[in-house]
Amino acid sequence: MSDRIVLIEKLEKSFGDLQVLKGIDLAVDQGDVLAIIGPSGSGKTTLLRCINFLQPYDGGKVYIDGELIGYKEENGKLIKRPESTIARQRAKVGMVFQQFNLFPHMTALQNVTLGLIQVKGMSREESDEIGRSWLEKVGLSDKVDSYPAELSGGQQQRVGIARAVAVEPKVVLFDEVTSALDPELVGEVLSVMKSLAQNYHMTMLVVTHEMLFAKEVPIGWSSSTKGWSLKKVRRLQPCATRKPIDCNLFCAALSKYYKRKILNQKNSERISSFILKRKNGYIRQAGD
Repeated sequence: MSDRIVLIEKLEKSFGDLQVLKGIDLAVDQGDVLAIIGPSGSGKTTLLRCINFLQPYDGGKVYIDGELIGYKEENGKLIKRPESTIARQRAKVGMVFQQFNLFPHMTALQNVTLGLIQVKGMSREESDEIGRSWLEKVGLSDKVDSYPAELSGGQQQRVGIARAVAVEPKVVLFDEVTSALDPELVGEVLSVMKSLAQNYHMTMLVVTHEMLFAKEVPIGWSSSTKGWSLKKVRRLQPCATRKPIDCNLFCAALSKYYKRKILNQKNSERISSFILKRKNGYIRQAGD
């Protein structure tokens, strides 16, 4: 059995006359953690939403665990699948959103177990056992019966993570999950994500502006600007963006920001050199 979890071939997506994704190719194997970075408006979230078919794509193909997502091929054409089939396919993909998206009238445990009951068809007893286990793993064993309004933003996001992984998806998508949090709450969410990657070997695609997290965990980088690159040897094809973006300026801005943010000059220089450098028209990790 192949270890290839996500395979994207020549993915395209437009909104009206604006082509956001153009010919994207991507392969993600079991246990890979990929950080997708880039300026706002460069199509990062659109890419994630196409992967789980929250956003239907216009061209190309997306495979999850070998299955074509959202469409079926008939006589060389892509025909949209029935909603019931798409819902089953989405069960293979967990997604954690920026704004938590918890049901306010449900407890933390009920939010986590809803998918287990509705999608997996589990009993209440079995789903509660799994839900409690994951809430404990994300450090919320004492918040099982709490409602979202009684939780901090970081705690709500950790419930969202537990909900996404409880159904045992093939891949988990994180869409800037710390962007809505106060700075003091960011660390607790990032530590859970690190644990998922390091202790549970989950396959993860992470859209993030947290460059220090992206440096520590992922095995690859992707910059959704004029060019894409991943890992040290894997390449992605160029993609379109909403507007022309100078990749060097983007990376320079990141470098400058972290030099201001980190007081230790030695660490600052190391991070500055690590972030990204431009080479042969592509964005590559420094040292490649």
